Amino acid sequence: MKQYRNSERTKKWIRRAFTELLAEKKSIDKITVNELSERADITKTTFYYHYDDIYAVAEEFENELINELNETLEIIEKENPTDYTEYIRKVTDFIRKNEDSYRLAANASDLNFFASKLKTIFSKRMGVFSGNMGFSNDPEKRAVQVCFIVSACVDTVIQYLKGNLSSSIDLVEEVVAEVVEKLRTK
Repeated sequence: MKQYRNSERTKKWIRRAFTELLAEKKSIDKITVNELSERADITKTTFYYHYDDIYAVAEEFENELINELNETLEIIEKENPTDYTEYIRKVTDFIRKNEDSYRLAANASDLNFFASKLKTIFSKRMGVFSGNMGFSNDPEKRAVQVCFIVSACVDTVIQYLKGNLSSSIDLVEEVVAEVVEKLRTK
């Protein structure tokens, strides 16, 4: 048990060092095992005991973000929101609480699949209960509606996280909720 705790603590140090270096360098390609090990205050041997390479750390970082989001979405869905405004507000609250990590993932030139993973997660989850929220009863039409809305929302949030929108997250939330509401009622 103690060895497991030590291993988890070491991996936490490595991930923290990784996120610090990613924030500084903006690219995984520019991070070396030497500097990551030095920043985490471990030996290279210890690094390789836990990870095969820098990309394995990046994948674990990305997976942690995705898993936390999935857990949050499960909680939101159990609360059974009856409209997308509440759903969007709760998702935005989650992003706000984890903004630094999501900014890193959105800005890392090497985490190209991050937005795609987000879209897949939201599309699957939204498709399940979108019929209860005013979307089309026609499964084909509802699938297109969900795809369109999820893509637009995720891309907008990614642009915010990348710093390409000068707006606040509050304004992004407000506009996304307004647009979704207009699309739902058409």
